[in-house]
Amino acid sequence: MDPKEIKPGWKDFLALVTAAYQLLLVPVLVIIVVAAAIVYGLGLLLR
Repeated sequence: MDPKEIKPGWKDFLALVTAAYQLLLVPVLVIIVVAAAIVYGLGLLLR
């Protein structure tokens, strides 16, 4: 096998980063919003 074929290029890396970003964006945003809502709710309760 030619080593050039195995070595991934920058386009492959960019595609991987983009795919991971798209997969993780929604769950991370949901976690941040839920955490912010909990902190806000606790702030109102502990006034």
